[in-house]
Amino acid sequence: MSSEWPNNVVKLPKKDYVRFYDDFVECDFCGQQTRGRVYEGSQQIVCGACHTPFFEFYTEPGGITLELDDGETDEGA
Repeated sequence: MSSEWPNNVVKLPKKDYVRFYDDFVECDFCGQQTRGRVYEGSQQIVCGACHTPFFEFYTEPGGITLELDDGETDEGA
């Protein structure tokens, strides 16, 4: 077994995000199809096309708070 890599191996760039949705959704801001991205160290789900945040999560002592677009909050445990 050789310790050398074959010449046809393609190195893929490392993604610094994960996809949030399994299926595509339409961005309310730009209209593009996206699966939403969550970047490392971020507490936002953003559109992959326009990078506008869909949701932003805040960690608080009592749990996680989700701030909705209409200014209301939905607190969970």
